[in-house]
Amino acid sequence: MRKLAFILLNILYICSISVLGLSVYRLSATKKEALQKEEGFTSNFKPEQTTVENPNTCDLVCEENIDEAISEAIATLSATKQEVVKYVQDTSVKTTYIPMGSSTIVTSTDWVDVPDSGVYIDLEKDYGKSAKVSWEASLKVAHGNGKAFARLYDDTNKIAVDYSEITTENNVNFKQLSSGNLPFWRGRNLYKVQLKSLNSFEITYGGGKIKVSY
Repeated sequence: MRKLAFILLNILYICSISVLGLSVYRLSATKKEALQKEEGFTSNFKPEQTTVENPNTCDLVCEENIDEAISEAIATLSATKQEVVKYVQDTSVKTTYIPMGSSTIVTSTDWVDVPDSGVYIDLEKDYGKSAKVSWEASLKVAHGNGKAFARLYDDTNKIAVDYSEITTENNVNFKQLSSGNLPFWRGRNLYKVQLKSLNSFEITYGGGKIKVSY
């Protein structure tokens, strides 16, 4: 009984091997046939050739159009009127007035200071190198008899300002007087107004001011 079972098992094993081998053979043949058909299709297929123009190339007509456009642009630029911008320098002269004391009466024949006339000025620093300075004041003589004098005094350097002296004679009413340009010394200096009478007659200072043009 066991021997019969063993024989049956061997027969089943051999049949299984045979069936498996046949299946492998058929699968291999089918694959080979499909491959041959594909190769045949490839060898007979010839793709259609298409010519594509290079967008970066330019033929003769294209070059002529470019040259014409450049020529027109150059002609337009040449014909354009150039706008000229003119810068006008402000040459107007500015003027500043500096008050120099209030009304004062004196009879002294020596120079005396007008009490509230002192002022510090640094001409170049305050107004620039091109600044010009002068001064003006009003004077009168009591009863129209006598002579009045006024000047600027540099109290820092202890000197009278050159060409600053102004005078009036026998004027019962105030007379407005003015100097020419004055040579102020450099630096920050204290300037005052000084007065005197020729013969001790009463004179009156009606006020004055320094004029700076810059």
